[in-house]
Amino acid sequence: MKSISVLMTANDAKECITEAVDSLLKQSFADFELIIVKTGSSDGILSAISSWKDKRIKVIDSEMEGVLSLNVGMETAKGKYIARMDANDIAHVNRLKVQYSLMEAFPEMTVCGSWIHAFGEKAAPRTIKQNYSGFVENPLLQLLQRDFVYGGSAMIRNDFVEAHHLRYANCPGAEDYQFWVESAKAEAVFYIESQPLVFKRMNDAPNTEEHQEKQKQSVSGIKKEIIAALCARYEKYPALKTLTDSFYELSDNQWISEEEMIKIVHTIITKNRDK
Repeated sequence: MKSISVLMTANDAKECITEAVDSLLKQSFADFELIIVKTGSSDGILSAISSWKDKRIKVIDSEMEGVLSLNVGMETAKGKYIARMDANDIAHVNRLKVQYSLMEAFPEMTVCGSWIHAFGEKAAPRTIKQNYSGFVENPLLQLLQRDFVYGGSAMIRNDFVEAHHLRYANCPGAEDYQFWVESAKAEAVFYIESQPLVFKRMNDAPNTEEHQEKQKQSVSGIKKEIIAALCARYEKYPALKTLTDSFYELSDNQWISEEEMIKIVHTIITKNRDK
């Protein structure tokens, strides 16, 4: 059994995937398998993949599109840990070594992400710190504000994934967000390493209005699930659910925005976290 299974999807990524795979094959930590899930790419991706003569690389065909195809990879992953890697990103040479060492040193750690370094033809190079470092207190509550885990930098325990039957769901533009929320609901312990372990290639092409609207709807639905889960977690305070139900009614009548409601709920729980 390999220590790490690295999961990557390949769909129309021929121009970038060479750099991504090369950055993995040059890792200072060598005990891993790389599972590349091909999702109907037509740009000669197989010819690029076949050029790598490394037994650690496995290619799987999938009829699923995008992030959902990672479910196929997770079902075949044999590593103790599962690491995500996007086909247009580049891994720091010590990425796997650092994350493996952290997760071995802290058995309670379920998910290990990191800061990232953004780059691109039209993007100014910069480190994205995510405003989090170290262990994240009450991750479900923090996810109510926003997704603080960059999927392409994440590593998660495989036995946790299987024990809780975690899989990606159909949430257009927010599949990663949904996955981390489900992990948090299952009491995952999150850790964010305060150094950029992944170089993120920023997409210069703007999202379409249709994509943005679908993503907005997905995120809104996920945040409603988080609020429901928080109310269940603090069920001995039924007034919290009563309050959120009232907020939803006010929001439906445009008396309060969803952002304002989330800020109030986050503030209430944060101030009373000791309870």
